[in-house]
Amino acid sequence: MTDYTNKTKEELLQLVADLERRVETLSEQASLSTEKRFRDRYSTRILDALPDMLTVFGRDGVIVELASSPATNHVEGTDAQSIIHAHIKDIIPPDAYESVQQNMEKVIATGRESTAKHSLMVNGVRHYFENRIFPLDEKYLLCMCRDVSARVEMEHKNADQQAEITRLNSIMHAVLNNIPVYLFVKDTGNDFRYLYWNKAFADHSGIPIENVIGYNDDEIFPNSADAERFRKDDLETMRMGRLEYEEDYTTEYGEIRSVVTVKTLVSTGNDSPYLIGVSWDITDKKKEAKELIAARIKAEESDRLKSAFLANMSHEIRTPLNSIVGFSRLAVEAGDCEEKRQYADIVEKNTTVLLSLFNDILDLSALEAGTMLFTMDSVLMQSICISLAEKYQPSLHQEVALILDKINTEQHVWGDVKRIIQILENLLTNSCKFTYKGEIHFGFESKGSMVQFYVQDTGIGIPAAKVATIFERFGKVNEFVQGTGLGLTICRMLVDKMGGRIWVRSQEKKGTTIYFTLPASD
Repeated sequence: MTDYTNKTKEELLQLVADLERRVETLSEQASLSTEKRFRDRYSTRILDALPDMLTVFGRDGVIVELASSPATNHVEGTDAQSIIHAHIKDIIPPDAYESVQQNMEKVIATGRESTAKHSLMVNGVRHYFENRIFPLDEKYLLCMCRDVSARVEMEHKNADQQAEITRLNSIMHAVLNNIPVYLFVKDTGNDFRYLYWNKAFADHSGIPIENVIGYNDDEIFPNSADAERFRKDDLETMRMGRLEYEEDYTTEYGEIRSVVTVKTLVSTGNDSPYLIGVSWDITDKKKEAKELIAARIKAEESDRLKSAFLANMSHEIRTPLNSIVGFSRLAVEAGDCEEKRQYADIVEKNTTVLLSLFNDILDLSALEAGTMLFTMDSVLMQSICISLAEKYQPSLHQEVALILDKINTEQHVWGDVKRIIQILENLLTNSCKFTYKGEIHFGFESKGSMVQFYVQDTGIGIPAAKVATIFERFGKVNEFVQGTGLGLTICRMLVDKMGGRIWVRSQEKKGTTIYFTLPASD
């Protein structure tokens, strides 16, 4: 035993420290010994209790040991003894071996554990496994193979459910975006900002969906009055729970559209419900209603015009017919040749008037029905104007001169030559009929891509009240002068069909000028 009686204080303290270190070392050794004994006693039981198949194999793929319970072996056609010393590729299918081999090569290359998946048939049912490989040392690898079929099945089930949810959402999205009504959802707890806005609303309003979601009406609609009205309606819906009304709003294009809107509150389980809106666009319906009213008015006007037409035609047809019948009888009974000639001239004149009347009626009907045929071509105007000047000289009153103004002898226009002549004849006929002294000028001049014609007279003129209706049916200046009142109507329709326009400048008792244009032609 060590003698401590002659030790100094420092030596005694040093001895105490040495003793403490020895005690600590002995305690650690005792603990390690205990732990080693526990591991030696329970390691086999622990391995047998694991549900996973644990195999140890060399880096060449040959199985060295089945470390877990023999019951964990799930490779069909093998047992715990037969797999030992077998190569992995000889006991599992090629696709499973490829997964295990690639995972094993990764572990060897990196020196770290790695996980892969493979599948095997077990009792006629495909099972899915997770192979987790660990490096043990430079020679051996540990493979922990766990059956994850239940998890994979759940993943597949979840994937199928997610796919079905996605499919149903896609169908719902397609339905909501293709129904011909506006659909929108607002968050009442977030300043009535939009959560949803369907394609029909975007198409009609001109406001893209991406410019709407997360914004409120003040930030979206171009017309601030619309936004203010929408907010007022939203607040009323919050008070009433449901609101239905008709309203107008201005689109991004500046168009006014009409809708019938129903707004409803829907609970979300929170303090703030959603406001769901459905709007039926009735713009076209209202337009159709207006068109129906206009069509009814037009039909009534047409009926009135028909009555006026029949009344007017009754007079216009009977007058020349009576003359033809009466003077034909007198011509037969007359004994004097000169008298017979006079009666024949009267019959011929009234026959011409009657023929002209029927021609006007037929032309008007053809134009209104769209059945009149036009032969469009390049027409040289010089010879036409000269012929018309010569033709109408005998029709002038005694104190009237018909003058063809200076014209471009090479001017061509694009149109139907017969219809161009018809227009000019109608205009010249009217001027000759209502001009009792002075001059009648006619001609044309180039106006860019158009040629502007004119017939100007110093006749009786047109009263201001009748200028606006002169191109309408039966728009006669003087009801007591023979004529159907269809000539200028036909002129207007012919000019329109050939791509031009016609208008009048007139002053009562001072004369009238009628202009019309036709496209120029090279």
